Amino acid sequence: MPSPASCPTSRDAMLSFHHEILVELFRGNGELAVALLRTCAGIAVDHTLVELGSIDLSQVAPTEYRADAEVIQRDRNEGPVAGAIDEIERQIDRSKLLTWAVYVTTLRAKLECAAVLLVVAPDPDVAAWARRSIDLGHPGFQLTPVVIGFEDVPWVRDRAEASRLPELAVLSAMAHPELEIAEVAIDAIAQLPPEQGRLYLDVIMMALPAAIRQILEARMQHYEYQSDFARKYYGQGVAEGLEQGRQAGREEGRQAGREDGLRAAVVALARTKLEALSDDDIAAIEAVSDQRALTELVTSLGQASSVLEARATLDHALAR
Repeated sequence: MPSPASCPTSRDAMLSFHHEILVELFRGNGELAVALLRTCAGIAVDHTLVELGSIDLSQVAPTEYRADAEVIQRDRNEGPVAGAIDEIERQIDRSKLLTWAVYVTTLRAKLECAAVLLVVAPDPDVAAWARRSIDLGHPGFQLTPVVIGFEDVPWVRDRAEASRLPELAVLSAMAHPELEIAEVAIDAIAQLPPEQGRLYLDVIMMALPAAIRQILEARMQHYEYQSDFARKYYGQGVAEGLEQGRQAGREEGRQAGREDGLRAAVVALARTKLEALSDDDIAAIEAVSDQRALTELVTSLGQASSVLEARATLDHALAR
């Protein structure tokens, strides 16, 4: 068994999932970055074609630099008129203060045109950190990233708009997980190839609060995750939650069946996420016998990014 110090957490799995799916949205359609720059930052460039570029921004040096996504806007003669580096930041990573400037200057030199850095940061604290100007030391040479927080993402309720850019509709559902926005996004992804549509549907469903998800699941007759991408991370999150339950010292989590293991995982995650877990909380968790509800609670607690969010998630689940 791996030691507690080396064992990944359910939160690690969910952070990895959300990072990768956001990257997938930007790599799936270069127009998403162009739309966000235009609507959220007021940066618009006349162009006739958008394409995805190479994410490898390495130069003739041992260090490899790879951005999450690269978008190139071209004119009617197919010459580049602007480039954008897309970075997804789920956590504060101070190493990016060194590499972001490399991304922008390398792309500008490669395309011989304007280049911009677009950072998407779902967490408000991470977004505030990323918005700070980076002083490169040369007089007058500063880099201020264009940062889009989830609160800045447009609320896509118009079905025609969603149909034109399904990736923006999916991002909107992730940022603003409401029933109407989710329904609009689900309609928009129906036009996509089946594999891509299944992935985006999983993403939308995982972003929704339990109550709204249950409404949509009922309409889709007991929805289950469809894509290998989602199942991989969902299963990883559950497995890691169970491992945390075992490491928390709950012998019944090791010896008893899946139900006891899930309850142990919920208790372990709740203790990790909350400042305090009362005896009443533990008693209420122990009283839950629905494996599906316990599994959802493991995932929801793993996704919680604050004490308040974790407390609300636990209270809502136990009140059902």
